[in-house]
Amino acid sequence: MRIVAIAPHPDDEIIGAGGSLIAHARAGAEITTVHVVERDRSTLDHETDDDGFQAEIAKANDVLGVNHCVQLFCRSRDLLPSREVRLALVRVLRQHRPEIVYIPHSDETDQEHELVHRLSMDALWMASSRFFAEAGTEPSPAPTLVLGYEVWTPMHRFSHVQDISDVLDEKVEAMRAYTSQLRLARWDSAIRGLAHYRGAVSLGGGAAEVFDVLRLTPSAVSAMDPRNPGQEG
Repeated sequence: MRIVAIAPHPDDEIIGAGGSLIAHARAGAEITTVHVVERDRSTLDHETDDDGFQAEIAKANDVLGVNHCVQLFCRSRDLLPSREVRLALVRVLRQHRPEIVYIPHSDETDQEHELVHRLSMDALWMASSRFFAEAGTEPSPAPTLVLGYEVWTPMHRFSHVQDISDVLDEKVEAMRAYTSQLRLARWDSAIRGLAHYRGAVSLGGGAAEVFDVLRLTPSAVSAMDPRNPGQEG
């Protein structure tokens, strides 16, 4: 199975879908992540240079089980819904031809997160179109499952729950690879707390990630839980 997770910024895919990605990797899936925006260079992150930040990404990817990591290096706070970015995402989708795609959910209040949702939805149909030859390669089959994940803005309603109780520690470990980000906020504690809250309200305990199902075909039902084929969350 081939999985693509599109993230506005490095580490967003961990916060929103890290446990699910780890479960997919354990089940033998090929995982590709896409980081749309480069690191946010503020006065608060001067302790880590670009090489150090790339080392954090590599360490996190090792924990997640990522096979390919694509970085588009769009400038932070200057992201626009441009054709260039859409085509860059189309190239990734056509090259890796995923069966499952994770993207930010539609109601994220962070501007760049919301833009990446829209850009991703555009790129998904563009990738399977016979047009847009400038993106290269043949059109790819439409993914059977597209899931929206939460990062900055928790979802009011969700349509799929993934139990991540047995991979939560690894998800937190992946987040802790981003030491530069933890100096700004304790995201490792935050994602553990959110996972337990989601587990309590949706499963009655344990830890969970929740998603908005944006596209689903009958053949995708068995992929909803990578560890329990044939069972929908």
